[in-house]
Amino acid sequence: MWKIDQKCFVQGISYSKIELETYIERKGSFTVIAEGLGKAAPVGFIVSEATKHGTGHIITIDVLPEARRSGVGSKLLDTAEERLRKAKCVAVFLETAVDNKPALAFYKRHNYFLVKTHPRYYGNGLDAFVLKKELVRGE
Repeated sequence: MWKIDQKCFVQGISYSKIELETYIERKGSFTVIAEGLGKAAPVGFIVSEATKHGTGHIITIDVLPEARRSGVGSKLLDTAEERLRKAKCVAVFLETAVDNKPALAFYKRHNYFLVKTHPRYYGNGLDAFVLKKELVRGE
Protein backbone atom coordinates (compact mmCIF):
# COMPACT_ATOMS: atom_id res chain seq x y z
CA MET A 1 0.00 0.00 0.00
CA TRP A 2 2.89 2.33 0.73
CA LYS A 3 4.06 2.02 -2.89
CA ILE A 4 0.59 3.00 -4.09
CA ASP A 5 0.60 6.01 -1.76
CA GLN A 6 3.97 7.10 -3.15
CA LYS A 7 2.56 6.97 -6.70
CA CYS A 8 -0.55 8.92 -5.74
CA PHE A 9 0.96 11.81 -3.80
CA VAL A 10 4.05 13.99 -4.00
CA GLN A 11 6.67 14.01 -1.29
CA GLY A 12 5.47 16.07 1.64
CA ILE A 13 1.91 14.85 1.16
CA SER A 14 2.52 11.11 0.81
CA TYR A 15 3.02 9.10 3.99
CA SER A 16 6.19 7.45 5.19
CA LYS A 17 5.96 3.69 5.73
CA ILE A 18 5.82 4.21 9.49
CA GLU A 19 3.08 6.85 9.27
CA LEU A 20 0.91 4.71 7.02
CA GLU A 21 1.42 1.63 9.18
CA THR A 22 0.53 3.63 12.30
CA TYR A 23 -2.74 4.88 10.77
CA ILE A 24 -3.67 1.39 9.54
CA GLU A 25 -3.07 -0.13 12.97
CA ARG A 26 -4.68 2.66 15.01
CA LYS A 27 -7.60 1.68 17.23
CA GLY A 28 -10.90 2.19 15.40
CA SER A 29 -9.31 2.32 11.97
CA PHE A 30 -10.01 0.05 9.03
CA THR A 31 -8.59 -0.37 5.56
CA VAL A 32 -10.42 -1.39 2.39
CA ILE A 33 -8.35 -2.53 -0.58
CA ALA A 34 -9.57 -2.44 -4.19
CA GLU A 35 -8.36 -4.91 -6.78
CA GLY A 36 -9.04 -4.50 -10.44
CA LEU A 37 -7.85 -3.91 -13.96
CA GLY A 38 -8.01 -7.63 -14.67
CA LYS A 39 -5.47 -8.61 -12.06
CA ALA A 40 -5.45 -9.50 -8.38
CA ALA A 41 -3.01 -6.71 -7.48
CA PRO A 42 -4.34 -3.74 -5.49
CA VAL A 43 -5.22 -0.65 -7.52
CA GLY A 44 -6.28 1.44 -4.55
CA PHE A 45 -7.18 1.56 -0.90
CA ILE A 46 -8.81 3.71 1.75
CA VAL A 47 -7.87 4.05 5.40
CA SER A 48 -10.60 5.37 7.69
CA GLU A 49 -11.39 5.48 11.35
CA ALA A 50 -14.41 5.77 13.57
CA THR A 51 -13.84 7.92 16.64
CA LYS A 52 -15.51 7.51 19.99
CA HIS A 53 -17.10 10.92 19.44
CA GLY A 54 -19.42 9.66 16.70
CA THR A 55 -17.45 11.02 13.78
CA GLY A 56 -15.45 9.32 11.10
CA HIS A 57 -12.20 10.35 9.49
CA ILE A 58 -10.95 9.44 6.03
CA ILE A 59 -7.21 9.29 6.59
CA THR A 60 -6.30 8.60 2.97
CA ILE A 61 -7.84 7.37 -0.23
CA ASP A 62 -5.38 6.27 -2.89
CA VAL A 63 -6.15 5.07 -6.41
CA LEU A 64 -3.40 4.38 -8.92
CA PRO A 65 -3.44 6.84 -11.84
CA GLU A 66 -4.27 4.08 -14.36
CA ALA A 67 -7.34 3.05 -12.32
CA ARG A 68 -8.78 6.53 -11.82
CA ARG A 69 -12.10 7.55 -13.37
CA SER A 70 -13.21 3.90 -13.32
CA GLY A 71 -15.36 4.10 -10.18
CA VAL A 72 -12.76 2.56 -7.86
CA GLY A 73 -12.48 5.68 -5.70
CA SER A 74 -16.25 6.02 -5.41
CA LYS A 75 -16.62 2.38 -4.38
CA LEU A 76 -13.90 2.73 -1.76
CA LEU A 77 -15.46 5.90 -0.37
CA ASP A 78 -18.99 4.42 -0.35
CA THR A 79 -17.74 1.31 1.45
CA ALA A 80 -15.92 3.35 4.08
CA GLU A 81 -18.93 5.62 4.63
CA GLU A 82 -21.21 2.59 5.11
CA ARG A 83 -18.83 1.08 7.67
CA LEU A 84 -18.71 4.41 9.49
CA ARG A 85 -22.52 4.53 9.56
CA LYS A 86 -22.57 1.03 11.06
CA ALA A 87 -20.12 2.30 13.69
CA LYS A 88 -22.75 4.94 14.54
CA CYS A 89 -20.82 7.87 13.05
CA VAL A 90 -23.05 10.80 12.12
CA ALA A 91 -20.44 12.70 10.09
CA VAL A 92 -17.11 12.11 8.41
CA PHE A 93 -14.18 14.47 7.93
CA LEU A 94 -11.14 14.45 5.67
CA GLU A 95 -8.32 16.69 4.57
CA THR A 96 -7.15 17.39 1.06
CA ALA A 97 -4.53 19.71 -0.38
CA VAL A 98 -5.92 23.08 -1.40
CA ASP A 99 -4.42 22.66 -4.88
CA ASN A 100 -5.76 19.13 -5.53
CA LYS A 101 -8.54 20.09 -7.94
CA PRO A 102 -9.40 16.53 -9.02
CA ALA A 103 -9.84 15.47 -5.37
CA LEU A 104 -11.94 18.55 -4.59
CA ALA A 105 -14.23 17.82 -7.54
CA PHE A 106 -14.47 14.15 -6.47
CA TYR A 107 -15.46 15.04 -2.92
CA LYS A 108 -17.94 17.65 -4.11
CA ARG A 109 -19.66 14.96 -6.21
CA HIS A 110 -19.86 12.88 -3.02
CA ASN A 111 -21.51 15.71 -1.03
CA TYR A 112 -18.55 16.84 1.05
CA PHE A 113 -18.38 20.52 1.90
CA LEU A 114 -15.65 22.85 3.09
CA VAL A 115 -15.44 23.37 6.85
CA LYS A 116 -12.15 25.24 7.22
CA THR A 117 -8.59 25.61 5.99
CA HIS A 118 -5.78 24.06 7.97
CA PRO A 119 -2.63 26.17 7.37
CA ARG A 120 0.62 24.33 6.59
CA TYR A 121 -1.03 20.96 7.21
CA TYR A 122 1.29 18.96 4.98
CA GLY A 123 4.99 18.32 5.45
CA ASN A 124 5.80 20.46 2.43
CA GLY A 125 4.01 23.47 3.98
CA LEU A 126 0.91 23.26 1.80
CA ASP A 127 -2.46 24.13 3.33
CA ALA A 128 -5.30 21.62 3.49
CA PHE A 129 -9.02 22.03 3.23
CA VAL A 130 -10.98 20.18 5.88
CA LEU A 131 -14.12 18.72 4.31
CA LYS A 132 -17.17 17.23 6.01
CA LYS A 133 -20.11 15.06 5.07
CA GLU A 134 -23.14 14.30 7.18
CA LEU A 135 -23.78 10.56 7.25
CA VAL A 136 -27.50 10.03 7.00
CA ARG A 137 -28.77 6.48 7.40
CA GLY A 138 -29.79 4.91 4.11
CA GLU A 139 -27.91 7.49 2.04
